[in-house]
Amino acid sequence: MLLFLHGGPGTAQIAFSRKTQQRLEDHFVVVNWDQRGAGRSYSSSLRKEDMVIDQMVADAEQVVEYLLKRFGQTKLFLVGHSWGSVLGIKLISKRPELFLAYIGIGQVVNMVRGENLSYEFALKEAKKTGNSRAVEELSRIGNPPYRKLSDAGVQRKWLSAFHGDAIQASTINVLLKNLSWKDLRLIDIYKFIRGTIFSLSCLDDELMKVDFLKEIVRLEVPVFFGCGRRDYTTPFELVTEFAERLIAPKKEIIWFEHSAHLPNFEEPEKFSDLCISLLKI
Repeated sequence: MLLFLHGGPGTAQIAFSRKTQQRLEDHFVVVNWDQRGAGRSYSSSLRKEDMVIDQMVADAEQVVEYLLKRFGQTKLFLVGHSWGSVLGIKLISKRPELFLAYIGIGQVVNMVRGENLSYEFALKEAKKTGNSRAVEELSRIGNPPYRKLSDAGVQRKWLSAFHGDAIQASTINVLLKNLSWKDLRLIDIYKFIRGTIFSLSCLDDELMKVDFLKEIVRLEVPVFFGCGRRDYTTPFELVTEFAERLIAPKKEIIWFEHSAHLPNFEEPEKFSDLCISLLKI
């Protein structure tokens, strides 16, 4: 059994995953779960005070326990992408006995350092390519963290323009390419948009405090990091630093040479190979 913790916060992935996960379904029971406040789990009745990392980890823990009971298993494989990798690391640290192995894609390590590396990459690329508009806008907002989401949006716009989030196209276009319309209703589109905005507004400040270099020294579960060679959304150099320091039964970085922050979407065959190979551990 393979459980995915999607990114964001709030970026539910069920509608984008059918094409890229088809091969995995020949080997695993594949589970995609819309987290609290995301996608089909969004509701206007949700309380902002419940949208905190500890609660999200507790939610994920309950989902794992339900799945194990439902399918008569004792452990499962866990995949965390980007924001989902925050929940993933915290969950395997809290309940290692529930997991066979963990895969972190676009692994978050230290948000403040990561956002600054991301900014510096975008500014460097802007200067290298002679993009005066990008240089002006990035210089105006300065280094993160940002008080306004609009400033973060400027940084992300130029990060995407210089392919620090996706190599083949923008993140939006990569996801749209994999969109399965038969999994969508109009209410799902509404909930996806509202859930993304709501989740980000609730969790962004707490997310910026994440620092696994200080918080996590040892994990009792085999850990694999799927790193896009050009990932400057959650910069790969921090993942290598984290992996070098980490004590775990097994740890490995798997490089995706033709990806940035979305290797499971940009190189789905190689990602499937990685997941299937874990059946041998």
